[in-house]
Amino acid sequence: MDLRASYRLCQDITKREARNFYYAFITLPRDKRRAIYAVYAFCREADDIADANGPIKEKRSRLEGLRGRLERASLKDPQDGIDIALSDAIERYGIDPQDLAHVIDGVEMDLSISRYETFEDLRAYCYRVASAVGLSVLPILAGGAGLLPDEARVLGERLGLGMQLANIVRDVGEDIAIDRVYIPQEDLRRFQVTEDMLREGRMNDRLRGLLAFESERALRYMREGRKVAEFLPRNARGCIVLLAEIYTRIMKMAKDRDYDVFSERLSLPTSEKLLLIMRSWAVR
Repeated sequence: MDLRASYRLCQDITKREARNFYYAFITLPRDKRRAIYAVYAFCREADDIADANGPIKEKRSRLEGLRGRLERASLKDPQDGIDIALSDAIERYGIDPQDLAHVIDGVEMDLSISRYETFEDLRAYCYRVASAVGLSVLPILAGGAGLLPDEARVLGERLGLGMQLANIVRDVGEDIAIDRVYIPQEDLRRFQVTEDMLREGRMNDRLRGLLAFESERALRYMREGRKVAEFLPRNARGCIVLLAEIYTRIMKMAKDRDYDVFSERLSLPTSEKLLLIMRSWAVR
């Protein structure tokens, strides 16, 4: 497979799987967009391995194989498929392979951990599965890792954290159905919410208070993290603004529904996403 075909494969994967992210990516110039498709396709593969049916031992083996492929791609010796485009993106934009290695570490946590005692415990997980993805993308948006100040990485980490916390609020019903509870146990105790309440999905004041608290925390991190756009060139700012706005609106939808995230999955209609894309051009 040549480089062009590899990038095309990454684009196809992203278009099929990325949902909200794809709408943000299409606001970017072609070269940056292609590089982000490569990063997304790699992270998608890691996530799919962890979520697939099968023995945990087999999943760990496949993730270890993915680590080996990442190392080869970072050394300009990609195997095939999406690795060819990823290797090109790493070299072109100075992506730190350790950020992508953290993503593998994060999805591997899902193989053995289904509960988090404290917010700090959860934050460590979110850093790996969400913030590290964003940190691998920032050099692409900036036009090169050398153009990013340390503060941009700090803000990027917070934006990724906020977006993952928003996912946790939105997906709490789906997660408990597969015996995963990402909301910290300390928060469940604070609001006197049991896991049975999450399974039943019947709204009450305690459950509503818990989800409002988690949603506000997500919004707080996103408000702070979206300032990372200030460190990016004009042709990349719209991507960050659009992503932050999509997830912010999903949290506002939760609030408008009195935090009933169980009856129906929260998602912005395509028409609203397209409107946000057009508005994002104003920040260029």
